Amino acid sequence: MLVIKRRLQAWARRTAGSEERGAILVAVVVVMLVGFIIAATVAAAVMFTISANADNRSSTQAFIAAESGRDAVVSQIADGCASDSRMTASSASPEYVANAYPVASDGQISTTGLTPTCPTADTAYVLIESTGTGPNGDRTTIQAVYRWSASFSSVPGGVVTYFSGNVSQGVSHYTGDMVLRNGNWSCTVDGTLDGDLYVLSGTVSMSNNCTIKGDIWAAKSVSSNSSSWKVSANPRTGAHGDITTNSFVNFSSNGNPSIDGRISAKERIDLVAGGGGHATVGGTVTSSVAANVDTTAWTTGTRSGSGPAPTFIPPLDWLLQATKWLDLNNTSGWGTITPGDCSKLQNSGTASPYVTGLVGAGTTPLVLDFTGCTKALDIKLTSSAKLTRDVTIIVPPGQRMLVDLAGTTSDGAHQLFLVHSDASLTDVDADGFPKPTCGNGNQNDSFGTSAVVSSNLKVMVYSPCGLTGTVTASFSGQLYSNDTTNFHAGSSYTCATMSWPGALEKLGCTIKGDDGVGGDTTLVQKLGARVVQREVPNP
Repeated sequence: MLVIKRRLQAWARRTAGSEERGAILVAVVVVMLVGFIIAATVAAAVMFTISANADNRSSTQAFIAAESGRDAVVSQIADGCASDSRMTASSASPEYVANAYPVASDGQISTTGLTPTCPTADTAYVLIESTGTGPNGDRTTIQAVYRWSASFSSVPGGVVTYFSGNVSQGVSHYTGDMVLRNGNWSCTVDGTLDGDLYVLSGTVSMSNNCTIKGDIWAAKSVSSNSSSWKVSANPRTGAHGDITTNSFVNFSSNGNPSIDGRISAKERIDLVAGGGGHATVGGTVTSSVAANVDTTAWTTGTRSGSGPAPTFIPPLDWLLQATKWLDLNNTSGWGTITPGDCSKLQNSGTASPYVTGLVGAGTTPLVLDFTGCTKALDIKLTSSAKLTRDVTIIVPPGQRMLVDLAGTTSDGAHQLFLVHSDASLTDVDADGFPKPTCGNGNQNDSFGTSAVVSSNLKVMVYSPCGLTGTVTASFSGQLYSNDTTNFHAGSSYTCATMSWPGALEKLGCTIKGDDGVGGDTTLVQKLGARVVQREVPNP
């Protein structure tokens, strides 16, 4: 029994050691397996990251290549399109293919059926579609939409460059040619226009003591029953004091009115007696039918009742093109934009000092953009507002612009542009011409000069909503408005040529003469500001 016991104990001891060694072996195998799994996972993650980085690099390079294609086309048509080949670009390194298309809307995405041809004067936008390819074959396609600008190198400006309603000559003395695109024109008592008058679709009427120092060109009738009005020559413009109309003429001799030049009418001319006065026409009287002239009350040059149809100089078609509405907003190429502080637009008391501080806070041009605000711009710029640089202030389309220049000064020859953003850059009238779009419910903007404005400061007021207000102090510049039917003034307003590189080539003041724009009919077409860029599915 003792021997058996000892053998059993030895066997037990041998068995216990084997179990421990087995357990250790199992543990080692498990640890090795876990380590292998971890190593494999890390290796897979590293390989995935490397692959992903390569893919991302390829995708990024494809996007950069697409933008390079866009920029290549932009550089080719920035200053106009000389041939259709300028609308395409391609390269092997970086690899891209880019095409540009004239389009009517900035929201157009599909290019199916479009041809990369040069824009025309009627083109609204240019869409550039560019596809870039990365090293791994990844492709990215982007579309960039730009405005297309087409305007004459110099266009006439002034108080009535563009109007949609009847206009009264409410400025006591206006210097510069006046172009009324739509509606009728009337000269109030004692009003003076020192320049030519072009009324492209309406009538002309003159009241007591109205003086026009220049020629009258009217699409419809020219008339007056008032007294002592005058149409005289203007050596500054070379005007003879002529009257030309595609309709009829009807004048009374009341108060001894006078016309230095000739009268040319497509229809009948009536020169009748009135008030015991005696009137004169220095030149010929020509119409398509026999004129009715009371020779006891009128002295005229040679009369003809079978003359040719009047000739407009420049032609009406040119005037219609040259004076078409200029759409302006904060994307019109003004340059570096400074967003305005909307919190300052609570009222004139907070807005005026804010703007006053900025207009004199440097010498580089300032473009102050309030289009992100939801309140009207109401400012009064007193003598404390001293401009030390050119300034453009842009107002949201849905708000009003109320400005009073109450002694505004300037340390040199500077320009102040007050721009109420047009609510639509694509609206056109029945003839296909751009038209002003007021976005605030057709509430007139207000502009006034309640104190002397610095003589070396030129001011432009741009309003698609029309102007009201009172001008009691003289100033120079441009009033470019949809409607100033309610605009009144009692001082001198001198039109001045103005421009802002990128936004306005030149807004002039005379049609004829040495400084006139009538002889410069060069149409300037170029790429404008980028409106939108988007990434689209690859074609």
